[in-house]
Amino acid sequence: MKKAQASLDFLMTYGWALLLIVLVVGALFALGIFDVGSFVGSKAAGFPQVGVVAWKLAPDGTFTTKFRNQVGNTINVTAINATMGTTTIALTNSTFSLGNGKQSNTITVGTFSGTPAAGSSYTIAMTISYTDTTTGFSYQDAGTVTGKVTN
Repeated sequence: MKKAQASLDFLMTYGWALLLIVLVVGALFALGIFDVGSFVGSKAAGFPQVGVVAWKLAPDGTFTTKFRNQVGNTINVTAINATMGTTTIALTNSTFSLGNGKQSNTITVGTFSGTPAAGSSYTIAMTISYTDTTTGFSYQDAGTVTGKVTN
């Protein structure tokens, strides 16, 4: 009978300790201590044809970027859509040409409303629409960029 009591005391002590650990870790996640974006840094994923080589999200919500043509032919970029959370901005009225292997100037895609505070991490999904000038066909390239809001 005393063995069962000792086992129960042992299990209860470790059970409460594990519950406390789970609550502390949950509170740290809720406070943003374990923000995955703060560990990853700046990263572009996707974009096999029109590479995103640089990007910046300012505290006022202005999103700027630079591209590199990896298609193999000269292209005309016809539209850029960027989505952060539920907000989408689009650059649709400004077509620019980009030679094979060339990098674009800085392009201001638009301004997001409700931008995270400076130093906060973000993820933006982008779709780049372009036309291959050699074939005349239209294509889309997509991916995501992550980083921190900077001045």
